[in-house]
Amino acid sequence: MRRTAVILFLVLMLGAVVASGCISSTETTTTSSTTSPSTESPATTTSTMTTTTTTATETQYYPITITDFANRTVTIEKEPQRIVSLAPSITESLFYIGAGDKVIGVTDYDDFPPVVKNITSVGGYGQYANIEVIASLNPDLILADSFSMVILDDLEKIAPVVIIDPKNLTDIYRGIELLGKITNREEQAKLVVADMEAKVNYITSIVANQSRPKVLFITWWNPLYVPGNGTFQNDLIELAGGENIFADVSGWVQVSIEQVLERDPDVIILSAHAGITAEELCSTELANTNAVKNGMVFTVSDDNLVSRPGPRIVYGLEEIAEFLHPELFNYQPQPLVCNATSSASG
Repeated sequence: MRRTAVILFLVLMLGAVVASGCISSTETTTTSSTTSPSTESPATTTSTMTTTTTTATETQYYPITITDFANRTVTIEKEPQRIVSLAPSITESLFYIGAGDKVIGVTDYDDFPPVVKNITSVGGYGQYANIEVIASLNPDLILADSFSMVILDDLEKIAPVVIIDPKNLTDIYRGIELLGKITNREEQAKLVVADMEAKVNYITSIVANQSRPKVLFITWWNPLYVPGNGTFQNDLIELAGGENIFADVSGWVQVSIEQVLERDPDVIILSAHAGITAEELCSTELANTNAVKNGMVFTVSDDNLVSRPGPRIVYGLEEIAEFLHPELFNYQPQPLVCNATSSASG
């Protein structure tokens, strides 16, 4: 059972790491209102999404031709009204830019905002989606990341396909703006990106010139897997003012307890589903690290905040920054056994 759980977890992580513009000048008139997307969003953050009514006509805006993340040229003949999303991060981005009402199909792993639970599921993530179900929905656009490239030929027989596959924060911005262009929601997309950039700039300015603690991020405990260079977790640690002790490796890798002890992290961060709690960590050999000795052990509130390449990733950055520099963000962790701390809300 544990081996099956590990394999499933690594498949999801692989999907996250492989997931690891030029704006049209067409004039549009928009009216927007800001609403809370979910009562399930992290308690330490306030998420907003835009509901928009556009007055731009199809004849003014479409057809458009774009270049996607796979360097494919795709022509969108008219404004999409029936979109199938094969990546949770893409679904979230569509709702943030006010195009959520166009989504008619999502994967089993889509869970944000909560309304997606009412949308037809097309099966697994990316290449594990059910082609027959997708076709039955009669979509006019399919959005996917590189985890769907294996089934790209089959998808293209159903509808135009656009690949959105961010590898870093800049790519996430680009992906959101591209979605805005495709769905005729450019202004809303720009606002979402501007809000993200403002939060990132604020956090990085606060931690600038501060000492950079050595950080161990535990993705999975047994066997011990950690994120290296080329992962969103690594990027977030660096932006939050820390130093990933395994930045010298690429992707998600298995490491030994001895390697961790040699690098002696100042802070340990556990994923929300790491297979071990902060309290249990105190009974392991890692109790000899500076992180555990000084009570600098934390648990992220939601793994999706630090792995999905969408608008909410800035909240993951905010949470990690609080862990690494609590004094700068008025963050007060609650002490647990052996002075380790676990945080679900800040």
